[in-house]
Amino acid sequence: MKVKYVERRVRQDGKVLWVVNPAQHLKDAVEAKYDQFDLLDEANQYAQEILDAYADYKKGIKREVRAAMASVDGLFEYYRSTKDYKELKPNSKRMYHTMIQQASMLHVGRSNMRFGEIKATSIGPEFADKLYDHVKEVKSLHRATTMCKVLRKVWFVGLRAGRVKSNPFQKMGLKKLDDRTVLWEPEQVQAFIAKADELNMKSIGTMAMLCYDLCQRPGDMRQITWGNYKNGVFTFKQEKTRTEMQIPASPRLRERLQAVKPTGASEDTYIVLCEATGKPYDRRLYSKWAAKVRLEAGLPSSLQIRDLRRTGATEMAEAGCTEDELRSVTGHQSRDVLSIYVRPTTKLAASGINRRFAN
Repeated sequence: MKVKYVERRVRQDGKVLWVVNPAQHLKDAVEAKYDQFDLLDEANQYAQEILDAYADYKKGIKREVRAAMASVDGLFEYYRSTKDYKELKPNSKRMYHTMIQQASMLHVGRSNMRFGEIKATSIGPEFADKLYDHVKEVKSLHRATTMCKVLRKVWFVGLRAGRVKSNPFQKMGLKKLDDRTVLWEPEQVQAFIAKADELNMKSIGTMAMLCYDLCQRPGDMRQITWGNYKNGVFTFKQEKTRTEMQIPASPRLRERLQAVKPTGASEDTYIVLCEATGKPYDRRLYSKWAAKVRLEAGLPSSLQIRDLRRTGATEMAEAGCTEDELRSVTGHQSRDVLSIYVRPTTKLAASGINRRFAN
């Protein structure tokens, strides 16, 4: 006996599938999703769960129907419940969450179904290649490569748990992405800060100077408090690596902080607070405000706040700092990783030549 919204379908190869295709009002009310099953009992069970959830919804009890575990969304849901996902560092977890959400909503090729609605075990290498090509075309090579690497991890965890039979995202020949090499000129940094101050966005100018002078990530600098800054020294823990940092502020940074510190600020008060909200920035808002400042200052769109960390580290190397001195400021544990941030420049090359032939 079939439950409502269960349909029998036959594929071109003759295989019988049982499809659960809920009405639109069910999709809207309880976020029910299309899914397909090899067994009628499994389809009936899922369809009944949708109907039960809708009955609760009409009584004022709202609950979301869990994704059918056979679907890609079901595999995503399982992955997010594992320690592999839960133990990711915060930045990595945000990136994985974003890639999974975006992948779920994709329509690859001529398919009427979202990627998330397709049965996970039906995804093969050919589909993986099509997904990669699709994302590369509509988004970018970087997005396509990153998404497929995340999906490879999701399928690996699913394969280990017996939820899929193979990993179609393995051995795709994904090339290593080029490291970002954008550097700001000192004059561009000063122009950016000056324009931020002129636009009454001093918080953005302050964050730019923090990232630039301390060679730190924007994510760390937007969370730093006045309690982290004492006697001209910043003490904090990097969010990405959990590295304990102690960095003296530059003279110009000390001067700026003295000028912008609000009267009565407590140790828990954030140094960088949005003028419009009086609250700390989230990633989207500071990116939006920084883009506005950059545009008004007439600076190239390629410049981003995150590039100030790399720029500062490169300037330290140009000034003759040792690798150990650099790592003490950037927080890198490995000299190999540090090399990603310190970009070769003409000044560094000249310094090397001058040191070699000094005598």
